[in-house]
Amino acid sequence: MGVQSTEGIHRRPLPFPRWAILAIIIVVCLSSCDSAFKQADLESFVSTGLTMVALHSSSYSSTTSVGSVPSGSPVTCTLAIINPKSFDVAYTLGWNVDNSLFTTLPSAAPTASDATHLQFSFALDPTKAERKTITFSLGKYVASINKTYDTDSFSVVCESPPDPPSRVATVIDSSQKSILAIMLPTGTADGDLSKLQITWTQVGGSGTSESGTYAISSLQKAPSPNPFASKYDCYFQSSDVVAGYGYTYSVALINAEGIKSSAATAASTANQFYLNYNGNGNTGGTVTSSVGYRFGATATVASVGTLAKTNYAFSKWNTAADGTGTSYSPGDTLTIPAGETTLYAQWITNATTISFDIGTQALSFSQSAVSVKAGNTLSVSCANSTLTASGTNWAWYLDGSLLSGQTSSTFSWTPTSAGIGQHIVSCTVTFNGIGYSGSFRATVTQQ
Repeated sequence: MGVQSTEGIHRRPLPFPRWAILAIIIVVCLSSCDSAFKQADLESFVSTGLTMVALHSSSYSSTTSVGSVPSGSPVTCTLAIINPKSFDVAYTLGWNVDNSLFTTLPSAAPTASDATHLQFSFALDPTKAERKTITFSLGKYVASINKTYDTDSFSVVCESPPDPPSRVATVIDSSQKSILAIMLPTGTADGDLSKLQITWTQVGGSGTSESGTYAISSLQKAPSPNPFASKYDCYFQSSDVVAGYGYTYSVALINAEGIKSSAATAASTANQFYLNYNGNGNTGGTVTSSVGYRFGATATVASVGTLAKTNYAFSKWNTAADGTGTSYSPGDTLTIPAGETTLYAQWITNATTISFDIGTQALSFSQSAVSVKAGNTLSVSCANSTLTASGTNWAWYLDGSLLSGQTSSTFSWTPTSAGIGQHIVSCTVTFNGIGYSGSFRATVTQQ
């Protein structure tokens, strides 16, 4: 037998084309690579993704690892956590100080309000924990993946604001200016008081407010004279305070760390000084009512109103009953002093006839002031017959102007309504070589 040749024999084709086999290999590879990528990403997140990022409370907000909390009052802290997969986390809380520093202990297991926030509360004893740093440690465990995360830590400083002033008071001093008195608090927590922040507002005037911060050591320790009944630690009076006005004050203390207390307030009321009116012997009518004013205020002097005195006419007001003080006419202005002021009515005789005599180098009239109604005639005569017989060179003047035709010892004048008001009548004469002169005031009133 000869050897059989293989030439011409056909092989049976493969069940899948080669490109299909290659496609299957690529799909399997991609599926395996994707699964491996996701697993690595998850492991990376599990290792590093559950992290505390911020600490907040009702009294402060801090994005740093250290915040300040007040002592003596409850503080609620909120912790923000990066937890995008919303793991169910068990948290534990620890601290580095003795429990006696707390008046309310924080919970060893903070409450999770949601997957990314948890809260705990505590209160610190100000007599023990003041200015102490407390470090909290936060433990985190996720049971579903049996993972314990690295402990986060954060610190709080127990730093309470100082107490407000124990007492503040304000009065008007002898210069009629508002002055503030301050009593500082006592206690360990307030031992480093440094400054005062004072705001003052004028009452009854412009109403503007001013404010300043002052070193406690720079304030007055003992004003003289002291307008307060008891002693205070320090006193304040701004150079901008205006005499005669009341002021309201707001006072806060600042300690050496720059922390400010709540404010204490006080207010002063400006003294009232009365302007009184006195009829000074009036026989009828009603005296104008007294009016109270602050020191330095401008008052308008009242009219005589219904006041009357038989056979007399009102002339002016005067600060002295006998007219030796300062005179004011109705409508004049008066600056209120630091004390009561009384204005006395001044009355002049309603006379149509007066006389004069010679005095020591002067003519002396029987009335220094008279009142005459417009249309009536005022007559003036000399009471000294010797002077009448021997006198020469008589001259009469009305308000400084020489009157023609009035050249004897008698003077006659009938004023008209155009002359209503006050006038000065004067006379000069030479007697035995000596010159004499005198004058009186004539007030012309309505008919």
